[in-house]
Amino acid sequence: MTTLPYKIESSSPIVASLPRTNVRDGARLASRELAVSLAAKSITDPPGGVVRVVHVPTGEVLFSKVSGWGELNE
Repeated sequence: MTTLPYKIESSSPIVASLPRTNVRDGARLASRELAVSLAAKSITDPPGGVVRVVHVPTGEVLFSKVSGWGELNE
C-alpha cells in the first residue's frame, strides 16, 4: 500500500475554483505538481485564509498562499 505524500490544507474551508474538482482540507495526492496547481487555484470561505501544500513525510510546506478577497462565485 502506498501513501499519498502531498496534502492540501487550510485552517478555513477550501472552495475549489476549478470545475469538477473536489478539493477539501486534508486532500492527499501523489503528485506534487497537481497538489500545488490545485492549491493555487483554490480559495477559502471566508476569503483571506491560507492554503498550503505540505510534504507529509517531512512536514515541509512546499506552497502557501493567502486566498484572494474577491467575490465567491459558485
